[in-house]
Amino acid sequence: MVSAVEFSPGGLPPAVERGAIRAVMSDLDGTLLDPTSWVSERTRAALEALHAAGVPFCIASGRDLVSIGRLMAQWGITELVDFVSGMNGSEFQDLRTGRVRRGHFVEAGLFREVMAFFADLPVAFSIVEDGVFLTPEVTGLMDEMVAWARVTVREEPDFGRLLDVPQAKLHIFCDPARMDLLVERTARWEDPRVVGVRTGPNLIEFMAPGVDKTLGLDRLAEALGLGTGAVMAFGDAENDTGMVERAGVGVAMGNGCADTRRVADWIAPSNAEDGFARFTSSWFDLDRETG
Repeated sequence: MVSAVEFSPGGLPPAVERGAIRAVMSDLDGTLLDPTSWVSERTRAALEALHAAGVPFCIASGRDLVSIGRLMAQWGITELVDFVSGMNGSEFQDLRTGRVRRGHFVEAGLFREVMAFFADLPVAFSIVEDGVFLTPEVTGLMDEMVAWARVTVREEPDFGRLLDVPQAKLHIFCDPARMDLLVERTARWEDPRVVGVRTGPNLIEFMAPGVDKTLGLDRLAEALGLGTGAVMAFGDAENDTGMVERAGVGVAMGNGCADTRRVADWIAPSNAEDGFARFTSSWFDLDRETG
């Protein structure tokens, strides 16, 4: 495997080769968003230029569609996004038509078993409903996510009702210093009906097997009548690795994890350096102000 190439404007392929990429897909946290979980002015300008150039843009996130929609409005980019892939690919929305597709739910009751498996560890559990992280008990373990991810957390006294119906995802939070313990326990989970994936410094998500951001990549390509080779994908975390590897051009952020950087074609500057804006502006010859 050829190692990923560090981005430099003069080191990109010729324009005729770059023209094979017809759409862009990007993770949010650590990728499109700056370290304050906001869309910088430079990134917004790049999205505006992509939109003006007729290049479809898709958000790919572990967040749910409802909360992504609310955040897009806050960031002022709603009109610049054509598609949204949420919940790591189990939700997909075509914003041009409003059509929403959902699937890959975990059967009712199974997340109750997962919670029992981790019950002796100092963790917090949560399931998202209508854009809100519901939890049996609000603890400090979720404070860090509330601060940087701009999410709403609420205690749900009747958390059992969420466990008795099919759900897409169960979040398990821990103190980042105890993540090794949580990872080790997750590796011992043996029921193939649900799998755990680390998605942050204090978070592991349990989902149905096969749920991966490549699902959103496939749906984006299908909606546009393209192959996945015509899509550029950006990511930084473990749950972005498959998407970055499968896309026609996979771009890992400079702040990305080792696995995502390993499978990428290119390494963009970090999200703190507007890496998404700098890379897309050069690749698509966008407005010089964003380059």
